[in-house]
Amino acid sequence: MNQSDKENQKSNISLQQVGWGLVAVVAVLFVVLNSDKSEMNLIFAKPKLPLFVLVLTSMLIGFLLAKLTGHRKKDD
Repeated sequence: MNQSDKENQKSNISLQQVGWGLVAVVAVLFVVLNSDKSEMNLIFAKPKLPLFVLVLTSMLIGFLLAKLTGHRKKDD
Protein backbone atom coordinates (compact mmCIF):
# COMPACT_ATOMS: atom_id res chain seq x y z
CA MET A 1 0.00 0.00 0.00
CA ASN A 2 1.32 3.40 -0.85
CA GLN A 3 0.73 6.62 1.12
CA SER A 4 -2.30 7.80 -0.92
CA ASP A 5 -4.10 4.46 -0.39
CA LYS A 6 -3.62 4.75 3.37
CA GLU A 7 -4.97 8.31 3.39
CA ASN A 8 -8.04 7.30 1.34
CA GLN A 9 -8.72 4.36 3.64
CA LYS A 10 -8.58 6.53 6.78
CA SER A 11 -10.95 9.20 5.46
CA ASN A 12 -13.46 6.77 3.93
CA ILE A 13 -16.65 6.91 6.05
CA SER A 14 -19.50 4.69 4.93
CA LEU A 15 -23.11 5.80 4.60
CA GLN A 16 -24.07 3.23 7.23
CA GLN A 17 -21.69 4.83 9.77
CA VAL A 18 -23.20 8.25 9.06
CA GLY A 19 -26.70 6.79 9.52
CA TRP A 20 -25.81 5.19 12.87
CA GLY A 21 -24.23 8.47 13.95
CA LEU A 22 -27.46 10.31 13.16
CA VAL A 23 -29.48 7.70 15.07
CA ALA A 24 -27.18 8.18 18.07
CA VAL A 25 -27.57 11.98 17.94
CA VAL A 26 -31.37 11.70 17.74
CA ALA A 27 -31.39 9.21 20.64
CA VAL A 28 -29.31 11.54 22.82
CA LEU A 29 -31.57 14.49 21.96
CA PHE A 30 -34.64 12.37 22.75
CA VAL A 31 -33.28 11.51 26.19
CA VAL A 32 -32.17 15.07 27.00
CA LEU A 33 -35.40 16.71 25.83
CA ASN A 34 -37.62 14.17 27.62
CA SER A 35 -35.87 13.95 30.98
CA ASP A 36 -38.67 15.60 33.01
CA LYS A 37 -40.31 13.32 35.57
CA SER A 38 -43.84 12.20 34.72
CA GLU A 39 -46.33 9.96 36.43
CA MET A 40 -47.66 6.85 34.68
CA ASN A 41 -51.00 5.56 35.88
CA LEU A 42 -50.87 1.76 35.93
CA ILE A 43 -53.46 -0.55 37.46
CA PHE A 44 -51.57 -1.22 40.70
CA ALA A 45 -48.97 1.55 40.79
CA LYS A 46 -48.21 5.13 39.79
CA PRO A 47 -44.47 5.28 39.09
CA LYS A 48 -42.88 8.70 38.62
CA LEU A 49 -40.17 8.23 35.99
CA PRO A 50 -38.47 10.31 33.31
CA LEU A 51 -40.69 10.74 30.27
CA PHE A 52 -38.32 8.96 27.88
CA VAL A 53 -38.47 5.83 30.09
CA LEU A 54 -42.26 5.90 29.98
CA VAL A 55 -42.30 6.38 26.19
CA LEU A 56 -39.82 3.55 25.62
CA THR A 57 -41.72 1.28 28.04
CA SER A 58 -44.99 1.99 26.22
CA MET A 59 -43.35 1.24 22.88
CA LEU A 60 -41.95 -2.03 24.22
CA ILE A 61 -45.34 -3.08 25.60
CA GLY A 62 -46.97 -2.30 22.24
CA PHE A 63 -44.30 -4.27 20.38
CA LEU A 64 -44.73 -7.27 22.68
CA LEU A 65 -48.52 -7.18 22.36
CA ALA A 66 -48.23 -7.08 18.56
CA LYS A 67 -45.85 -10.06 18.61
CA LEU A 68 -48.05 -12.03 20.99
CA THR A 69 -51.22 -11.50 18.97
CA GLY A 70 -49.42 -12.63 15.82
CA HIS A 71 -50.88 -10.10 13.37
CA ARG A 72 -48.97 -10.33 10.12
CA LYS A 73 -49.31 -8.65 6.78
CA LYS A 74 -50.84 -11.07 4.26
CA ASP A 75 -49.61 -11.15 0.68
CA ASP A 76 -52.46 -11.12 -1.84
